[in-house]
Amino acid sequence: MRLEIIGKFENKLLERVEYVFKINHEAQGTPSRKDVREAVSKFLGVDKDLVVVRRIKTPFGVNEAYAEVFVYENKENLLKIEPKHILKRNEII
Repeated sequence: MRLEIIGKFENKLLERVEYVFKINHEAQGTPSRKDVREAVSKFLGVDKDLVVVRRIKTPFGVNEAYAEVFVYENKENLLKIEPKHILKRNEII
């Protein structure tokens, strides 16, 4: 799985950085949120507990996915801002 940043926005009000990643997953299915969280944390050099994958989209017939990922500055803000269903999908709670 290869990652490429195609969008970055620093949201200072919510104390997070919002990324859009292009994920190349040759001859495999769409990667899970868990795999994307681990890959992004290694790629950016941040703690996995501060990474939230909001959505993963894969166009039909292509071995590429686009992931919307938020990286928070601290865990308190992450738990306060993110909706519970997103936290459950990312296995944070």
